[in-house]
Amino acid sequence: MTDGHIIRSVAKAIELLQLLSDSGQSLPLTEIAQRSGLPKSTVFGLLTTMRDYDVVAQGKDGRYTLGMRLFEYGCRVSRAWDVSHLARPHMEQLAARINVSAVLSVREGDHVITLEQVEGHSSLRVVSDVGGRLPMHCTSQGKVFLAAMPDSEVIALLGRKPLTAYTPHTITDVEVLLRTLETVRKQGYAVEDGEYKIGLRSVSAPVYAVDGTLKYTIGVVGMFRNIRADEFLQAVDMVVSAGEMVSAALGYKA
Repeated sequence: MTDGHIIRSVAKAIELLQLLSDSGQSLPLTEIAQRSGLPKSTVFGLLTTMRDYDVVAQGKDGRYTLGMRLFEYGCRVSRAWDVSHLARPHMEQLAARINVSAVLSVREGDHVITLEQVEGHSSLRVVSDVGGRLPMHCTSQGKVFLAAMPDSEVIALLGRKPLTAYTPHTITDVEVLLRTLETVRKQGYAVEDGEYKIGLRSVSAPVYAVDGTLKYTIGVVGMFRNIRADEFLQAVDMVVSAGEMVSAALGYKA
């Protein structure tokens, strides 16, 4: 059942999680039903489903509490906040020295999500909404993530449907993109040359976690004249350096 864009069963499940959180202790099924105002059968079905996914835990006495999966999710969110805190000084330096927008990104599925952004002081503002989703095949952030994958994984991820041509410069041939990714692997950074939006160019570098896995990208996006201009080449060096410093702050040792 839906009410507009709200899925009622999901809303009810979240309400039960909030109820358990507010209680601060384990609760029996009957009390949860009473406090929520929902039918006991509905509460049982929701709790049983969430228990199977470890979002809710049930003790030997039958009482319910929040599950460990929520703790895991919280830790992941916390780590994302930590990296934003660590990366922000470097992003501010990039934005100030190059006078463009600096962005910190993470991969989710077949998209890139902007975690943090610092705007430059140019009158030509380039804004990427925090939380916004961007395609992978035509952004420098996405290319960094794709370059970290085997070619077979890239093909499986992007080969499900035709690659969207956002501009006349967008690479829509997977084989051509694979050759581009090989270059990214060799040079250690990725470039976007008007492939997502006409006139915009960007460069992104990897940010590694302590275990050496690629977790984030840091980069800049702006109205550079071209990718061979001195200002862009300077941006490349600064972005790569910023990626190395944020990786080191996260505990990564090259």
